Amino acid sequence: MSNDPDACLPGPLKDFVFDLHDSARRSMMPAEQVALYTGTFRELSSKYFATGPWPSPQSISDECGGDPLFLALYRELTHRHLHSVTRPQVHDRIDGWHVYRNLFDLILAEANGEGDKRHGDGLFILPEWAFDILHEFVYQFQGFCQFRTATYANVAKSADGGKQPPSHVTESLEALSQNRDAWAVETVLFYLHRLVAVGTQTNESKKVSVAFRYLGLFASVSLSRLECLLGDYCASLAALSP
Repeated sequence: MSNDPDACLPGPLKDFVFDLHDSARRSMMPAEQVALYTGTFRELSSKYFATGPWPSPQSISDECGGDPLFLALYRELTHRHLHSVTRPQVHDRIDGWHVYRNLFDLILAEANGEGDKRHGDGLFILPEWAFDILHEFVYQFQGFCQFRTATYANVAKSADGGKQPPSHVTESLEALSQNRDAWAVETVLFYLHRLVAVGTQTNESKKVSVAFRYLGLFASVSLSRLECLLGDYCASLAALSP
C-alpha cells in the first residue's frame, strides 16, 4: 500500500483541483471556470462526497503547487459544501470562522501586493464564486449567533428546572467559552469594510484585479445585509452608496 496520501485521491478529483487552480491563477478563462465551479464540483460532490467532507487542503496541495491563497479558496469551497450536506456542530461553526479569517487575510495581503509571487500576480474568480463566498460568510455568522443563543437558552432552561444540561449542550457551552472571539461582530464588520475598500480603490498606478472588484461589490451587499441584521437601516443604506 502506498504511503502517499495523494495516491488515495480519485483521478478526476486531482484533475479538478489542478484545472480550477489553473483557471484562477494562469489561464483565467471564465468559460473554463464556469464549467469547473458550477458543473464539475457539483458532479464530484455528488459522486464522492454526497454526505461527507472533501479531502483536506493538505492532501491536494501538490495539485496546485502549494498555492496558499488557492488552498484557502479550496478550503472555503469544501467547508461550504460540508455545511450544506451535514448539520454543523459547534466545532464546525468555529472552524468556519477560521476558514474565513484565513481566506480574507490572504486575499487582503495579495490585494496589497504582499502575496506569494511564486503563484503569479493575478487572481480570477467568477462573480458567482465571489458572491457565494460573501453570502456564506454572513450566513454562517448569523447561524453561529442563533446557535450560541439557543445554547445559552438551553443552559438557562436546565438550570431553572434544577437539572444538568444534556451532554451535547455542555460540550457546546465549553467550546463557546474557549472561543469567545469566534464570529465577533466587530471583526466580521472589519473584514467586510476592508474587502469593500480593496475592491473600490481608485489608485491608477495599481490595477485592481477583477476578482477583487467582484469581492468588493458583494462585500458591499453583504455589509448592507449584516447592518439589516443588526438593526441599523442607515448603515445598511450607506453600505450600498456608490
